[in-house]
Parts: sequence; C-alpha cells; structure tokens
Amino acid sequence: LDAAAMAHPYIGTERMLDGSDAVSDWPLLNAMLNCTAMADLVAIHSGGGGYTGFMTSSGVTLIADRSPEADYRLQHVLDADTGLGVLRYADAGYDLARQTAHDTDLDALNL
Repeated sequence: LDAAAMAHPYIGTERMLDGSDAVSDWPLLNAMLNCTAMADLVAIHSGGGGYTGFMTSSGVTLIADRSPEADYRLQHVLDADTGLGVLRYADAGYDLARQTAHDTDLDALNL
C-alpha cells in the first residue's frame, strides 16, 4: 500500500516511527501531485467500509493508449506517486527511505 495515498490509523501507515500514523495531508498532497503530473482521473476518498472519520485516501487513473502524451503522463504520474510514498517514509524517519531519496535525487527537501 502506498503510504502517501492513504492515511488510516490501523492499516498501512500504523505505527510509523515518528508516530504520524494517520496524517491526511499525505493523500491530499498525493492527489494534487497526481493532478499536476497530468493524471487522467484523480479521486479523494474519505471513509467507506465502516471507516467513516478514520481514513482518507487518494486514487489515480491513467489511460495507456500508446500515444506520446500517455507515455509522458504515465512516467510523470508513476514517478510522482511512488516518489511521494518514499518521501512519506523518509519524513517519518525510516533510514532505507532516506537513503532511497538520496540515491534518486528525491532528497531536495533535506529530510
């Protein structure tokens, strides 16, 4: 589960090193970043499945029709979506995520 796309106190982001289990800023940032990366459809979800008030998540849809525009969108959305997940863990203090951010030039934020 992509940590940047979901904030839930009991699923996926529970027991983060810094105690920031359910920070709904991350899914909102994820949705906005996917919009700027030209995703075809971006959705923000809240609750559902009996979790009303407990979780926020974002989802993304891309159309891969082999066009140059689709190639561009696929690369940018998938890089942005995955990169923000790495940054979520780096921000929470995970050494592997910090090293990955450094190795892939995601460390411009000096986490």
